[in-house]
Amino acid sequence: MRVRRTLPAIASAAILVMALSCSSAPPKRDTVANVKNQAAEASVFGNEYFQQGRYDLALQSFARALEYNTSVDNTEGIIRSYDSIGRVHMAVGDLERAEELFARAREMAREEGGTLLFASTNSLGEVYLRKGEPQKALSIFQEALAIPAARLTAEQTGVLSHNLGTAQMNLGNGAEALALFEKSLSINLANKLFEAAAADCYMMASLRSKEGDLAGARKDGERALQYDKQVENSPGIVLDLYALGTIALRSGDPESAYDYFRRSYLAATALGARAQMRKALERLVETGDALGRSEEAEGYRKTLEELENR
Repeated sequence: MRVRRTLPAIASAAILVMALSCSSAPPKRDTVANVKNQAAEASVFGNEYFQQGRYDLALQSFARALEYNTSVDNTEGIIRSYDSIGRVHMAVGDLERAEELFARAREMAREEGGTLLFASTNSLGEVYLRKGEPQKALSIFQEALAIPAARLTAEQTGVLSHNLGTAQMNLGNGAEALALFEKSLSINLANKLFEAAAADCYMMASLRSKEGDLAGARKDGERALQYDKQVENSPGIVLDLYALGTIALRSGDPESAYDYFRRSYLAATALGARAQMRKALERLVETGDALGRSEEAEGYRKTLEELENR
């Protein structure tokens, strides 16, 4: 995982309890190998649901995988299940529960090392970033640097550089952050990890925009959009378009901004991403009024009211 543009979602705080209570234990006649396979299958379904933003179903699947793995004392599987359940809690904003689960996974993974230790350490650092504690996050990510590079995948190396860059950016260290994002981008492009490359460009655009380099920000935003389109990453496309609209507006180009916000709204509507639909509509009303497109702005205003009343 890397810190990235995520579309908001809503889930019940009691989902995990419900998921654990309604899942069934594996039949006693199953061999250890069969139970591990069942756990792996449940995790696959969980990951699919997670990518679709269906967090309640993802949590049920991951909880079932945890129960299977625990029943046969599959330490690696247990660690992965804790990390997966923690990711869902982080996605729905339950950061305290996510922190608890990642810390538990990390403690178990210390003896395993390598990929498992990296995953839980990185996830814990991401929680601290979400909680607005960049210095704590930086310390955690720096611990991950001690894991031998030979034991990490290229994707994980890129993730670490990206997240270190995010922590540095949040601490106000722009030059250090930019260098880390560029390092991550180089790794991801070399390995054809285009969604990850889009995340790097998006963060670089954000950093340059904050520093007043709007031309550079727009260029990076366009690259993020290009890479997300290349892999059909719809949630990323929604956010890239919105960011480009914001940059264009700050650059004194309301016509382009209006078009980007319109495209972001249409893409968000196709996904059913209501929070992002609302944000794009608010900008369309504001920008439409400024451009003298009163009729269009009024139409968007009514659509926004209908969305908020649903």
